[in-house]
Amino acid sequence: MACYKLKGKGLTLVELLITLSLVMLLVTLSAPGLSDLMQKQHAKATVMQLRKAITMAKTQAITNNTFTTLCRSADGIACNGKWEQGVLMFLDTDGDRKLDKEDTKIAYLRFPKFDGRIYWRAFQNRQYLQLTPSGATRYQNGSFTICPQDGDLSAAQQIIVNRVGRVRYAEDRDGDGLREGSNGKPLRC
Repeated sequence: MACYKLKGKGLTLVELLITLSLVMLLVTLSAPGLSDLMQKQHAKATVMQLRKAITMAKTQAITNNTFTTLCRSADGIACNGKWEQGVLMFLDTDGDRKLDKEDTKIAYLRFPKFDGRIYWRAFQNRQYLQLTPSGATRYQNGSFTICPQDGDLSAAQQIIVNRVGRVRYAEDRDGDGLREGSNGKPLRC
């Protein structure tokens, strides 16, 4: 059995500084790519959370045999603000799209890690989504478009809601890296 004797030598200060500089350079070069990846993941998580909310609203409308309203809300109390600030969901007994004392609040969803904009474009241009006791929309087929802050269209997502309340994601059908919306054209932010 051979025994080797190693002489331990440490790094000199110059070698340590060069090594640290190289590590910092590699981290700096990879940061934009990591940032883009994180942005895409936050947008994807927001889309999934929003889709679950729409599905939950439909289920609540059918189960409780009443209107269910989804609206943008900055405070979780009233329909106000912007979609990216939060989404208020409630059983809307009288169908007036206002959370009244006779209505029941179901949930208030926030998107804390998402940095961008959410747009709801629908037939009749109403800034809420209301589902009937049968689970269909109240003549509001439309789409939620999720846009990252930097406007990178490759990270844009869309949820398409048809009149009967069926939900689907926009897909990249032509392979160009951009999803096409319900109109067949690339998403715009």
